[in-house]
Amino acid sequence: MRPRASKPIDMITVPGRIYPDTVAREELVSFMGRFQAAKRSAYQALRRGEEAGEIVKALYEKFFPNARWCQWAVEDAKSTIESQQELVKMYVSDLKAKIEKSEEKLERARDRLHRQGIHTRLNKLRAKLAYWEGFLERGEVPPAVFGGKKNLLLLQEGKLSKEKWRELRSNSFYSVGQANMKGLEGQHGNANTEIVYHDLTGAFHLNVYIPPEPENKTGRRRKEEEWITVPLEIPARYRDLLILRLLKGEAYTVRVVRKDGRFECLISFPLGDTASVDKNSVMAGIDLNPEVAAVTVVSPDGNFKASHCFWCPELVHVSHEKREWLAGNLAKEIAAWLKDIGVKQVALEELSFAQDHDTNRYFNRITHNFCKKLLFNRIVVALRKRGIAVFTVPAKFTSLIGYFKYSRVYGLSTHQAAALVIARRALGFTEKIPKEILKMLAPGEGWQHFKLWGRLFGLFKAARKRAIRKDCLFRRWNPEDWLSFMFNSS
Repeated sequence: MRPRASKPIDMITVPGRIYPDTVAREELVSFMGRFQAAKRSAYQALRRGEEAGEIVKALYEKFFPNARWCQWAVEDAKSTIESQQELVKMYVSDLKAKIEKSEEKLERARDRLHRQGIHTRLNKLRAKLAYWEGFLERGEVPPAVFGGKKNLLLLQEGKLSKEKWRELRSNSFYSVGQANMKGLEGQHGNANTEIVYHDLTGAFHLNVYIPPEPENKTGRRRKEEEWITVPLEIPARYRDLLILRLLKGEAYTVRVVRKDGRFECLISFPLGDTASVDKNSVMAGIDLNPEVAAVTVVSPDGNFKASHCFWCPELVHVSHEKREWLAGNLAKEIAAWLKDIGVKQVALEELSFAQDHDTNRYFNRITHNFCKKLLFNRIVVALRKRGIAVFTVPAKFTSLIGYFKYSRVYGLSTHQAAALVIARRALGFTEKIPKEILKMLAPGEGWQHFKLWGRLFGLFKAARKRAIRKDCLFRRWNPEDWLSFMFNSS
């Protein structure tokens, strides 16, 4: 098996902010309510199995006489359903891992009360697993609560006002861009939410088309008085990217969100990373972990060239806002180091929902999916902004191969060795089993290297469980110690 490198999603989101006056604010808030109502209607229709074209026609008659806004409401509803489908898969994967860990702890537990507590937890986990697996078997998604389930419970308890609940359910709209469409002032890229840049003043503004109410529709032609114009603020580090996008007349997507009285404007577009793997250039591999990002550079022939660890132990313990700030700074640091040493292509592991969950809350917080996803996205954007091509490779056995094959040879940590395997995999190299391990495994006819790594992974996992049961001090064991324990212990 020769795993191939692929490309992660090529998209950057520019965080802007608009400043509407009183009249424009009222019109935006009213339109957000209509758009979100249309999205909820489209969501329920999609769950009933209706066709997108028929849903657009129904929204056109009921909410706003503009086909594009109706299409974007349906697209937004579709993305909600797709997110739910991915979440269901993640919940099932996480619950299976938690059940496996709990069963392992039950085998080791001797105290009666301790065993009783683990049995209770297992029953709860299995009930949850059956609930979520039911959606996968039926091909359905659980009903979404627009506005948030926690907020709905607060509303029922009288701790949240109806006005605040309505605001939470009608706080955004979404418009997908098209390069061949233009807005009020002729700027190509998005027909209904047009961003315009003024060379003389260096300022941006946003033109939003707000269609009339259905009972007041006067045809499909848009009128100038149906547009509102608001100032748009763009952070300095994103201005050049957005200006270049506008000059080229390329498509961009706009989402306006109202939160705490402010209007955030999120502008998304691809950065254009279409490069393929250059096997004649150096390749860097990045192994992401809760407390450290290990980066290893290999030469075109697959040999080790350089490595560096970027530590950020506080990333998993801070608040959401500070975590985003830390992840952004860490991504910039990694990208700057790679650019300084002349690296033009980088590989990362493909994101996976599988997690090695434990029954310990502290451990689960450290290994949580979304922290890794946040760092992954920040690094991809930081690299592409500096002109570095980004690739992803399958994550199977990278840490295991790096530990048993390269950590002792090059004096690398497990994470640095895993990053080396990622880089070699992106260049197309196949990892062969070392001869001393091959003798221990003693495979039969027709064996393959990748399958033998899977066999070694199973043996290593079983040996680790056995070492825990025997209270072995294995934290300082090297690969030779593990191999001896796996193959020679009685």
